[in-house]
Amino acid sequence: MDEVAETLQLITLLLVGVGAFLWWRAMKARSHRLKLQTTPNYPLGSLAEVEALPTRAEVLAQAAAGPEGLLTSPYSQTECVWFRVEVVHHRYSDETGDRLELSPVFDLHSHQPFALTDVTGSAECRPHWLTVEHADLVHDRFAEGTVPPADALSPPHSDEEDPDARTAGTKVAGPAALTPGCSFREWVIHPGERIFLRAFPHRTDDGGVVLMGSEEEPLTISTHTEQELIREDRSKEVVGFTALPVALVLLVFALLLG
Repeated sequence: MDEVAETLQLITLLLVGVGAFLWWRAMKARSHRLKLQTTPNYPLGSLAEVEALPTRAEVLAQAAAGPEGLLTSPYSQTECVWFRVEVVHHRYSDETGDRLELSPVFDLHSHQPFALTDVTGSAECRPHWLTVEHADLVHDRFAEGTVPPADALSPPHSDEEDPDARTAGTKVAGPAALTPGCSFREWVIHPGERIFLRAFPHRTDDGGVVLMGSEEEPLTISTHTEQELIREDRSKEVVGFTALPVALVLLVFALLLG
């Protein structure tokens, strides 16, 4: 009976740990949801006509080419208005023994401004400080046995005949879990894609509107709508605020059995 009680206690302690993580995630989701729900929404035309711009604003608009035209993402050669690339080194180290250690090497994104349009008007987005959610993953490649490149925009597999091949580089069950090398991933926002933004609006000298973020509070961009984001946050809240209390009750029960 003692062994059974000890096993139950260990299991419930693990559940409490998982529940604590889910609680923390739920708190972040709640904070994110409240920010979304308390920030006013504007059509681009209405935002441009406001005499005094709000401190923060939300818009739902289509992404379009900026002053410099469309970009071409470095890995998949996809035409886009914004891209992000990530390089992770998979290697063994003295600390991890026979387990692969994942070391981020590069995490870069484009900074070129792009346009936003809806049926009421237009604005400019300056993606310097930003968080992008649910962007399209267009490249996921694991290059076995390679070392990190000196330039994140010129990976060693870029000269291959099929540089866009997907090899599940970052999946636990994929080759990256067993073999040293580097994984390369790339996300893009496509021209014409409808995106949701929460940003600080600013007025340009010619009266136009620019949407941007700051280092303290980055611009938020998502390919999901505000309603979809709120539903996602509520789901995380329900799971997190339920899991930890249940795990604590199970722990008390297991301790009483012991």
